[in-house]
Amino acid sequence: MIDFSALFSIMAMAVVTYITRVTGYLLLRNRILSPRMTKVLEAIPGCVLIAVIAPAFATNN
Repeated sequence: MIDFSALFSIMAMAVVTYITRVTGYLLLRNRILSPRMTKVLEAIPGCVLIAVIAPAFATNN
């Protein structure tokens, strides 16, 4: 059986992730973005992935 604190942590992370995605949509839905800003926003997911993975390759553990 799953521990209550682990289940709570997973649910909290899911809620925070959902809130960040919805907030971004709500803030930018009526704006016209420049081509430069559009490219920046398209590149962000890759940057986040690298930021999560890179420390694993940089440490000796």
